[in-house]
Amino acid sequence: MRFFLFRIIFLSLLLGIQYFFFRRSEKYLRNKSASTVVLWGERILFIGMNIPLFFISFYRPPSTEIYPFVLYGVYYPVFLWHGTLVILFLVSRILKLFELPFRFSFWFGRNIPSINNKILALESKPTYQLFNVSRRKFLQNGMISLAGVSFAGTAYGAFVRDDYEITNQIIAIKNLPPQFQNFTISLMSDIHSSVFMPKSDMQKYVAAVNELKSDVIFVTGDFVNSQVEEVYPFAEAFVDLNAQYGVYGCLGNHDFFSNVEIVAKEVEQCGIKLLRDETTRIQKNGENIFLLGVDDFGKKETAEQRFSKLVSKTEMDIPKILLCHRPYFFEQAKNNNIDLTLSGHTHGGQVVFAKFGQTAITPALVASPYIWGLYKNENAQMYVSRGIGTVAIPIRINCPPEITKITLVKG
Repeated sequence: MRFFLFRIIFLSLLLGIQYFFFRRSEKYLRNKSASTVVLWGERILFIGMNIPLFFISFYRPPSTEIYPFVLYGVYYPVFLWHGTLVILFLVSRILKLFELPFRFSFWFGRNIPSINNKILALESKPTYQLFNVSRRKFLQNGMISLAGVSFAGTAYGAFVRDDYEITNQIIAIKNLPPQFQNFTISLMSDIHSSVFMPKSDMQKYVAAVNELKSDVIFVTGDFVNSQVEEVYPFAEAFVDLNAQYGVYGCLGNHDFFSNVEIVAKEVEQCGIKLLRDETTRIQKNGENIFLLGVDDFGKKETAEQRFSKLVSKTEMDIPKILLCHRPYFFEQAKNNNIDLTLSGHTHGGQVVFAKFGQTAITPALVASPYIWGLYKNENAQMYVSRGIGTVAIPIRINCPPEITKITLVKG
């Protein structure tokens, strides 16, 4: 049911953006007195890029069942088209926001007779009319240029979405036992096994993580994208993942879109110990740290209840690390004296327009202030991984996939 609602909302947003640009494209071509052939060519283009969207939105066969010519001849062109128009829509709406103060000033002046008379006198001058024509041409050319940049950015994002980065992060924990000084963690998240994350790509990531030779490996959910069949290539690739102190994970929201129990079973059988509202210990030379993990959920009240229940099974003076797919519940983790939370879910924004220090300008900010990287709140810390997969549109812009190597130190 959650998968169906997600797809309905996603499809509605994309179709709304398509309608927005179709209306403007029709108006532009008619104003240019375009021929019937050109008009129908434009309509066929819009129809051709949207009919496959209905099929793709509700059914994605396993990658082994998709012929390469279908993947590269249908899937990628359709997503490239929609990705371009989504980015163009977002950027154009942001630019419109900058116009609001000027539009308001103009509207305000129109309602004051003395100012309105001056505006009318200005508009009647030939120089103003010439300027207005030039301004319109400039805006039209600017929109065409913006469309070109959006297309180029989307194409680039599709081609480089697998160019991952390895991030090294030192995290200080106040009561870290001496035996865990310089203990290393490899963190992965948001695999999204699918036609856009085939077994061969997942094997590449597994090899990269194994090369880090971390003491323990954590995978914080979204093993599959939307179908239960996607877990099998995932399991075949991740069975080779190994670390001295084990491989642990938690379930993400996409893992619940299909048969979550089959997904969980296959993930466990490939060697990843899932913590489903459970607590365990990582032991090293007689000393311990607690590892807590939760199934995905969406409410703060649920977070408070689940975290409190898990923490009650631990000891106060022993460090606690939490695996929680969504980063939304950092405050609740802090309230329950959890030292370190490891999350994913946001994909680092996936499409990032700009970065200012740790702040990313991305649509993902609408859902959470925690996009990627290390966050601190008093003695509590949280690291949010950018993940390695993609969702919705298979592109990454200014936001490469990430494998994180965390080194714990006493702080």
